[in-house]
Amino acid sequence: MIIALVMLVSSVSAQLVSFADPDSTAHKDVYLYNSSGMLLGSYNTTSTAINITDAGDVFFIIKPQYSNPLDDPGTFLTNTIGFLQTNVLALVIIGMLGGLLFKRF
Repeated sequence: MIIALVMLVSSVSAQLVSFADPDSTAHKDVYLYNSSGMLLGSYNTTSTAINITDAGDVFFIIKPQYSNPLDDPGTFLTNTIGFLQTNVLALVIIGMLGGLLFKRF
């Protein structure tokens, strides 16, 4: 199981934070910690907004969800077809260059 953690640290003066990722096919968990390391809340990117009280410095930890293609083969196939349609030109060029590189005489 592959888990990637990304830590985003920046100064925030907003009291309300919202997330949007229109290209994402799955939600991501968002953990909110204060500067002493105490967990303030656990959210996901499908939540409408995160209300930040006067907690001082806060840290957002974004953890993508792992998806197994065998759990939902229909969604996996839909995403694969979408990827192929989007990148068909690059895949054809890579195939042609690979054919030229490994051409047998």
